[in-house]
Amino acid sequence: FQSQVWLHSNNSSIMSRSTTIRKSVGVRCLSSQNDGKKTQNESAEEEPMSQEIVKTPGQKVVDGTKSIMWLGVLGLTLVCGYFIVMELLPSKMSPNTVFNKAFAVVKENPDVKRKLGDSLKAYGRGGGRNEGRRNFIEHTEYTSPDDGSKRTRVRFNVEGKFGAAFVFAEVSSDMPSGEFVYILVQDKSNGRTTTIVDNRAALKIKQMAGGSDEASKVFGNLLGGGGKK
Repeated sequence: FQSQVWLHSNNSSIMSRSTTIRKSVGVRCLSSQNDGKKTQNESAEEEPMSQEIVKTPGQKVVDGTKSIMWLGVLGLTLVCGYFIVMELLPSKMSPNTVFNKAFAVVKENPDVKRKLGDSLKAYGRGGGRNEGRRNFIEHTEYTSPDDGSKRTRVRFNVEGKFGAAFVFAEVSSDMPSGEFVYILVQDKSNGRTTTIVDNRAALKIKQMAGGSDEASKVFGNLLGGGGKK
């Protein structure tokens, strides 16, 4: 009887230990599965980040090409904007500005009115019906070898009911806006030239005087000066 009790007790102990071992193994398996899932999730999260950060050489070339293209577009826009502003707001040295201001002086000159007529019209190169050609003002931009100033020289046409003529005008960057180095009108029929403005002698005197107003007056008195006629 005691042997049976002892065997029954041992069997219960073995069964209890087996249950405990099974539970421990089950917990360990669940823990391993959870760790595996965490590792997979972390890898899945890190993979897109790696794909976003690391780029292939082809992708780098595409990105560089796009950047260069946008820089080119920006540069072209700035250049176009500059020329548009210069066209809408021309400086005193622009050919169109010289043309407009010189014609304003010529059409009010009594000698020109008497020779060509009152209702004068002015246009650029050539004639006929080609408006684009007529609106182009022949001009030359250069630096004066005498005083180093920037110069703009233009030639255009004027017509009246009595005839037509060429107009030659020049401005200097050293002179105030609206003043001219010279304005000359040459009759197309006989080649005679009418001087409207001529400040070339005055500019030469100023150069000889070194820019001094008092010295310019002295030289002007000695040499007879220059100016408008």
